[in-house]
This record gives sequence, C-alpha cells and structure tokens, in this order.
Amino acid sequence: MPARVYECDKSEVEELKKLLAYDPYLDSNFIPPEVKVDKNNITAEQKKEIEERDKKIAEAHKALETSPKGKYIFSRQECDLRDGAAFGLNDKVSYLYLNATDDFLNGAEERFKTEFKTIKRASKDEEEKVIAAIKEEQERANTGFGSIFGN
Repeated sequence: MPARVYECDKSEVEELKKLLAYDPYLDSNFIPPEVKVDKNNITAEQKKEIEERDKKIAEAHKALETSPKGKYIFSRQECDLRDGAAFGLNDKVSYLYLNATDDFLNGAEERFKTEFKTIKRASKDEEEKVIAAIKEEQERANTGFGSIFGN
C-alpha cells in the first residue's frame, strides 16, 4: 500500500486528531446501543425494541455506505500524526503519515479539502523524510520484538 504525508497547521491539529480517532460504526449516537434482554425470556415489547434497533442499524449502515464519513474511516488505517519538530522539519506544522490504498488516499484528500483549511500534501522532500523516519522506527520496533521472542 502506498503512503502519503500531509502537513497541517497546529491550529487544526485537535480537530484532525478527532477525525483520525473517529469510527462511525462505534458511535452510539449513530448506531443505537444493544437492547438488554434475557435471551430465554424475551417479551413482545423487547422483541419489538430489538426489531426497531435492527432497522435503525440497517438504515445507519446504508447511510454510511454512501457517506465520506463511512467510506473513509481513518481509525482503521495506518496513520501517525506528529509535530514537525519530531522529524527535524517545520515546527509550526504537524505531519500526518497515512498508509492506505490509493482509493482511500484519494477520498481522504477530498475529505481534507472540505473539512480543513490548512491541510495539504507535504512536499516530496518532507514526505520522503517522514516516511523514512516512520519506517525506521517500525523496523526498530520489529527488531525489539524479535529479540524479546528470540528471533
């Protein structure tokens, strides 16, 4: 999968963090909570509640299938948001490393354009530096785990 790097002004970092952590399929405001019942003794009223919940879930899933919020769920992708200083780059911005399919990345860029004012693709040099730093860190972590498990 390809990786891309985006830069974002620090004024929008908190909002970007919320976007990166959000999964609409886990949002109880969107997906209703489970109906608590004794499975051996379900009343007609409880059965109706369950059917209504199932209907709401089906409607929510259908809405998510056509919505950018349902198609482009960042919490299910490999991403890393860090201050520019962590990479020896511009300390006035944060960099978002995103490793996903091309379809996801293209949709994510469209979503960034509509939801953020300052986020943009990093320059080629910045992108290469961030990707190299992330990959190096991942390799060090893998080596560390290998030594723990005797590999």
